[in-house]
Amino acid sequence: MIYLSLGSNIGDRWEFLELALGMIEYRIGSIQCISSVYETPPWGFESTPFYNACLGIHSILSPEEVLTELLSIETFLGRERSVSEGYQARTIDLDILFFEKQSINTTSLTIPHPRVELRKFILTPLAEIAPDYVHPILSLRIDQLNENCEDTAIITRLSRTLQLPKKRSFVAIEGMIGVGKTAFAHRLNEALGGSLLLENFYENPYLVDFYKNPKAFALRVETAFLTDRIAQYNAFFLNEKVSPVIADYSLDKSLLFAKQNLTATDFDMYRTDYLNVTKTQPKPELVLLLKQSVSRALTNIQQRGRDFEQKIAASYLSSLEKAYEEWEKTTPTDCLNLDLTTVDFVERPEEFYPLLLAFFRH
Repeated sequence: MIYLSLGSNIGDRWEFLELALGMIEYRIGSIQCISSVYETPPWGFESTPFYNACLGIHSILSPEEVLTELLSIETFLGRERSVSEGYQARTIDLDILFFEKQSINTTSLTIPHPRVELRKFILTPLAEIAPDYVHPILSLRIDQLNENCEDTAIITRLSRTLQLPKKRSFVAIEGMIGVGKTAFAHRLNEALGGSLLLENFYENPYLVDFYKNPKAFALRVETAFLTDRIAQYNAFFLNEKVSPVIADYSLDKSLLFAKQNLTATDFDMYRTDYLNVTKTQPKPELVLLLKQSVSRALTNIQQRGRDFEQKIAASYLSSLEKAYEEWEKTTPTDCLNLDLTTVDFVERPEEFYPLLLAFFRH
């Protein structure tokens, strides 16, 4: 078992603990136990109180790899490290306390974590989940260290409890044209450390003609897109991927757009073909359905500069938005709506945190 400590004393402390917990579950290993959360005074410096907790995990990573992941999670969650010496306030603080029974002392990593026996804010939550664990150097159990600790800091156990996120192996992102699916997929993958499946920028030979004359070229353009998407899925899933797979589209996108663009007769034929070619394809466990204002989607389309998209009408985007709403009502796939109307997580990365938190809580 590997034991970690979590702490936060900047911003919404609870939410930062939740975010760190979810990212650890996805990026490092399976969480086996979580302590209560305690409010504690800062140790060794003056600042606002911390929320602290401990957890135990199983992981196939080495100690050095776990440390690298923890530092990456801290950076993602906005921790800013100063070159100055001493303790500092932080959005999130993640430490390896114990790694099985190992003792490690290198320039970058010391295990067991130094001075654990002096810190009540670590020993009390750790004693909840690992009272019988024996310190490999001091040869005392955690409950003994906690009882003997001379730290007089008053710590308060909170009544709320942290919950483990549901871990998913395949997540797809959907929404109307210009909503920001690819940017969102990149950011989510950065948080979860999975494998990206991004739709090919496919030069569909019928696409330019479709935007000029939708009725005449709809069937050909949708058939070509479906063929390309199936080929991409087949190639991507040929070999095992790092979980989770995060895709900026689902195959259902083909059916949704076809229903929007085809005549009833053509759609019936297309749907039969679609069901045949997709029945053995992997299905996402969760679809993140992104919402965006039509005006902002149009701005995004203009900024990315694809010539054939520049004449897309607002009315067409509105109809796609309604089509996604109808699709959500009938699809058996679990869906989570995320509203990006006032969000710009590219320019303001912290605005991604509530979206990631909603994903973990769903």
